[in-house]
Amino acid sequence: MKLNSKGQGFEVFNLLIGAVLALAILVIILSIVNYLEQIEVDSSVQSIHQKLENAAQSPDGSVFVSKKVILPKDFSFNSKQFSLVLNIPEECIEFDFPQELTSMDFPNSGRTLISFNRRVQTDFFVVCQPRSQDLLIFNDYSSMSCPVSCNEFCCLASFGVNPSLRN
Repeated sequence: MKLNSKGQGFEVFNLLIGAVLALAILVIILSIVNYLEQIEVDSSVQSIHQKLENAAQSPDGSVFVSKKVILPKDFSFNSKQFSLVLNIPEECIEFDFPQELTSMDFPNSGRTLISFNRRVQTDFFVVCQPRSQDLLIFNDYSSMSCPVSCNEFCCLASFGVNPSLRN
C-alpha cells in the first residue's frame, strides 16, 4: 500500500492552521482578561478620587471609605496627585498604611509617596481636618504634622487602616 505524499502534507497544513487558530483564541482571551482587570483598577482609582473630593468638601474629621479598591503591581500615588484633587498644597497630605503589610512601602524618606509592589485589594480611607492644631493624632497608630502653609485643612490618606481622629 502506497501513501499519497500530498495527503500527508495537507494534514500537516491542517495541524498548523489549528495551532494558529488556538493561539489567536488564547491571545483574545488574555486580552479580555487584561481589559477587565484594567476596568477594575480604573474604577478603584475613580472611587478614590471621589472619596478625596468628598473629604475636601467636608474637612471636619469625617472618615470617607472606599471598600476593596484594586491597585496593580508597581502602582503608586503621590501627594501632588491628591493635592490637585483636594485643591490644597501637597505638603498638607500624607499617606499611611499598616506597617506589617509588605505589599506597600514609602520609597522616599517621607510619607508623600506610596508604592504598591504587588497587586493589592484593600480599603481606602481619607480624613481631612481643619488646621486648628499642628499635630493630628489618629488611633494611637499614626500622627500627621499639619504645616503652617496649610491654610485650610490637612488630609491623611490611608490604605488598609481606618485613621479615625482621636479626641
